[in-house]
Amino acid sequence: MSQRFYIETLGCPKNDVDSDKLIGALLADGMEPTDDAALADLVVVNTCAFIDDARRESIDTILELDEQRADGSRLVVTGCMAERYGDELAAELPEVDQVAGFGQAFNVTPVERDGTEVPTGAAAGRKLIPVSSTPLPEFDLLNLPRPKSAVPWAYVKIAEGCDRSCGFCAIPSFRGPQRSRDIASILTEVDQLEAREIVLVAQDLASYGKDRPGELGAGSIVPLVKAVADEVDRVRLLYLYPSDLSDELIDSICESGVPYFDLSLQHVSKPLLRRMRRWGDGQRFLDRIADIREREPEAAFRSNFIVGYPGETEADHDQLLHFVEHAQLDW
Repeated sequence: MSQRFYIETLGCPKNDVDSDKLIGALLADGMEPTDDAALADLVVVNTCAFIDDARRESIDTILELDEQRADGSRLVVTGCMAERYGDELAAELPEVDQVAGFGQAFNVTPVERDGTEVPTGAAAGRKLIPVSSTPLPEFDLLNLPRPKSAVPWAYVKIAEGCDRSCGFCAIPSFRGPQRSRDIASILTEVDQLEAREIVLVAQDLASYGKDRPGELGAGSIVPLVKAVADEVDRVRLLYLYPSDLSDELIDSICESGVPYFDLSLQHVSKPLLRRMRRWGDGQRFLDRIADIREREPEAAFRSNFIVGYPGETEADHDQLLHFVEHAQLDW
């Protein structure tokens, strides 16, 4: 009988993509999925570490699945918490058989310099179940194959990491600098998914290609959007940094079939944004939104904001309330 796996995914759409990559590798190894952790030989928790609530949810989920899983099964923790707090998790959670960082195969057993195995924690004596029979690529999980999408839409991660240094975000410290995929590999994944709508995601989506100036170059998100739009009915972009929202990018989004603008604004007070190490201010944001609506009256807008950031004043907060009232964002 084939061994079975269960994967619990927490956090953002980028984690959903990573889990899909792991599923593709496990299926290629002949394992079968199950929606019941108690029936699985391998239980994987793909964690989130972005905010305190997410970290608490990750820990709670690990402990709950440890109680549910069968004797002799293997519990593996991966994702952002594993990368950011790997040693701490391994020390504090003896229930876990392996803490695996990004791109680390689950079939690796720690070894001494002489080559002898060193089982740790609950992993001692348990059978190791491989994630893939082929080595994981150096480029994280991005280029692993994925199964066909079970629904008419799918997330596609086009880059990993981030080169920005926002004051509230630790992602660059454990996801690393930006690494953009080439367009051909992205289009191959789009074809594999067979979805009608593709949602492009990355830590810094509009900066796609800046880390590969000789091959892709700044602004290469535009030809990518157009190339994906030629393959599917609809293309949607998530998490656009406002300073990179060029006229060309706006036009390509409006032409893609989904004039949807997910703008990562965070706040509108210029002094507070500078403390956050962010670009822009409320008036610039309002002007840009008005410009987009003039081009495309049906455009939809989504954003997110941080309140209570160190140094925020009542005047800063009033500016934010004024902006939200006048910008009339959809979400």
